[in-house]
Amino acid sequence: MQKPTRNGNRKNNIEKVREALENPTVKNVLLLLGVGTFVAASLIIPTLPMASKPIIDLYKKKQREKEQKKLDRFNQWRLHQTLKRLYAQKVVEIIEENGEYSIKLSSKGQTKFLRYKLEEIMIDHPPKWDGKWRLIIYDVPKGKRIFAENFRRLLKKIECLKLQKSVYLAPYPCDKQIEFLRQYYDLSEEVLYLVVAKLENEKIYKTYFGL
Repeated sequence: MQKPTRNGNRKNNIEKVREALENPTVKNVLLLLGVGTFVAASLIIPTLPMASKPIIDLYKKKQREKEQKKLDRFNQWRLHQTLKRLYAQKVVEIIEENGEYSIKLSSKGQTKFLRYKLEEIMIDHPPKWDGKWRLIIYDVPKGKRIFAENFRRLLKKIECLKLQKSVYLAPYPCDKQIEFLRQYYDLSEEVLYLVVAKLENEKIYKTYFGL
């Protein structure tokens, strides 16, 4: 029986590492880019120059190392192919800034990113309730009825309780989530977010939310 060569062993090890890495989805990539993760443009076009060392200060370097770890969990060949495809589809674009070439979302990519964010939107449940209630009140005109329906559906998704037709209740902070929905559905003027210390019959609501 022929013994495996050193090169053969190395090749097998590389294959095992690749198999252990996660294959990035379009959603993975867009969510990382959407929150500002730095992705070097050389992942799409290897001939583009990397950033020169003097450009990257110590803070930025640490930040980059942190962000790189998010990318290192992926199979790099697959990541390269996914980014190339997104670039061809004009979902991402290459930006040059201060001598650095990086990959950013295009306007088309921003739209896709926001849709993915909608899918993931949730309210965090802190270990201890702060004793305050969040009321979400809206009054949407007929011309925006479709937006109102989508807004209502997502309020239910993030586990808000319907008190009246256009009034919902949550026990935990959700101002960022509500602001995101307001902006996404163009309901800035129609939605009111209130934080109140006391409600009538709040024992019922405490029981409902398990407080």
